[in-house]
Amino acid sequence: MSRRSENKEEKKVIYDVKVLRAKEYKEVVFCDLEINGVKIYGCRYVEGKNGDFISFPSYKAKDGKYYSHAYADLDEACVKLIDEQIDELLK
Repeated sequence: MSRRSENKEEKKVIYDVKVLRAKEYKEVVFCDLEINGVKIYGCRYVEGKNGDFISFPSYKAKDGKYYSHAYADLDEACVKLIDEQIDELLK
């Protein structure tokens, strides 16, 4: 198999996700995550009209756009797991 065809195949990544800390403020929950041993501070868990999602920490560049410091492509199962862990921490 050549490298070119290998890159086209979709690979499923399995994440070990833990919520280290969570605090609710208005409609948003701020949380710190550990994904496969890497700690990411300042994430936001948002319940949007198109579904729940994790917003990773970002900064505003000189061009006026926001860029993420860190990012992981989390599937629905990971977001659901994070939601359950946040619910437990906020009780």
